[in-house]
Amino acid sequence: MAGITFFHYIHKDTALHRMDGRLKLLCVLLLSLAAGFAQEWHHYLAPLGIAVAAIAAARLPVAALLKDMKFFAAIIIIVLVSDAFNIPGDPIPGFPIASVTMQGVEAGLRFAARLTIIIMVCTAMTGTTSLLTFKNVIEWYLRPVPFVPEVRVATMINLTFVLIPVIFDSFSEMMDAQKARGVQSRKNLIKRVGFMVVPLLSQTLRRADEIVYAMESRCYSELRTRAVFKAHGADWGILALCLAALAFVALARFAA
Repeated sequence: MAGITFFHYIHKDTALHRMDGRLKLLCVLLLSLAAGFAQEWHHYLAPLGIAVAAIAAARLPVAALLKDMKFFAAIIIIVLVSDAFNIPGDPIPGFPIASVTMQGVEAGLRFAARLTIIIMVCTAMTGTTSLLTFKNVIEWYLRPVPFVPEVRVATMINLTFVLIPVIFDSFSEMMDAQKARGVQSRKNLIKRVGFMVVPLLSQTLRRADEIVYAMESRCYSELRTRAVFKAHGADWGILALCLAALAFVALARFAA
């Protein structure tokens, strides 16, 4: 494998690894909402601090995570440049391009902060939760919903998370292979993108077919024993901390 850390489960014996998956998913939603509600820069500190503490407590490889951020850097740069040029406002003093506004740059930086926090929170979730546990959690939450095949939906979501790291790994491996063959030296950007997209799409579809054949050969069925969850005091404490972060951000925004 290419060694991509994002969206991979990393087995360790920590409090976050042992945490009840149901409460862990709630914490992800609460911190994501807190990042979305944040307006002032100091509002981001609450969810960001919890996300950093979670990654540290889970003993996830920070250096590898920072290296893998390059996959999301392109999205952040595109949005930052787009906001800087398209959002009206005051020009930046001394900046050579007059159409770049301070309000646009600030909006782009806010988006970057929100996306970074959400990525960190999701990384802490996927890095400390096995796919089987994640599937059981989704199924548990969907079980009370009428007319929803909870097992089927949970399996579909689980397979999506199976394919995400496969796509990242395949992309990294193809990038290394094409660099070794000097493809990046080609001046035609369309051909360079084609050399990457077509094999990546083909390999992803092939991997999806292999997963389907493997499930069929093992006689996969939706009739399975339901998982049993048990929350501890520390789990509720982490949930309360995430809820407090959301309450702080929401009150600071809507009370202003």
